[in-house]
Amino acid sequence: MVDAMIFVVVMGLAVSAMFAFSWGEPEPDDAAAVSDCIFTAKLRMNDVLATEESGLVSLTDMAALYILTGEGAAVGYIEGVLDSLMRKPGSYSMDVAYRGTTVSIGSGSGDPASSSHKEYVVTYGGAVEVDLRLY
Repeated sequence: MVDAMIFVVVMGLAVSAMFAFSWGEPEPDDAAAVSDCIFTAKLRMNDVLATEESGLVSLTDMAALYILTGEGAAVGYIEGVLDSLMRKPGSYSMDVAYRGTTVSIGSGSGDPASSSHKEYVVTYGGAVEVDLRLY
């Protein structure tokens, strides 16, 4: 579990460093593209789950596992990426749902500048539904 938290912190720092070079550029305004970038990513299993396995797994599968069991760091990873990408508090909100259970990330409110509703297939059945709103 400590490895997963260290990974989340390192990834947050890496994403922050990437966007530090584009400081003058506007923030992303396409919620669908942001959602696709996040949920099509593949991670090492032991970076988001306390296990010895190091094979690649999709973030979609890890998000579904977190929603069902509460295990892993997938939601923390997603939140870290969005915080680093959007660079200001309250600039996004995301609902991730799987099999009738929803997890909310972010605290944005108001009229979104861009929004997206997408579904991503889970390897072992079903789909994760993602509603992302950028403010």
